[in-house]
Amino acid sequence: AVTPFYSEAERQFAPTQDWTAGGADTLVLYVQGRKDNAPVQLYVAIEDSAKHVGVVVYPDPAVATATRWTRWKIPLNSFAGVNMTRVKKMYLGLGDRQSPAAGGAGRIYTDDIRVTKP
Repeated sequence: AVTPFYSEAERQFAPTQDWTAGGADTLVLYVQGRKDNAPVQLYVAIEDSAKHVGVVVYPDPAVATATRWTRWKIPLNSFAGVNMTRVKKMYLGLGDRQSPAAGGAGRIYTDDIRVTKP
């Protein structure tokens, strides 16, 4: 209803984390929406200790309306410019983080967020 017109959850890690440990190269999470939600962009952003932020957007805004769990696998190299050996924050959000605009409403659920090998 008011600016910034996106919804975002943040997790800060202290100390920073090495997401490449043990050969890990993929972030995996599950998301479930509700059929009464409006389709809206879903994104994950990762920030490293130097404050570099990389954002990856789910390819289909209809994921916010999916009533079944959707698995989202994101290669760590998709977070361009981010040092994945020094991860400080993770953001999960809905809306356009770069160009917020009014619209979209509803609720999503996330589960089983992990970093793994393929």
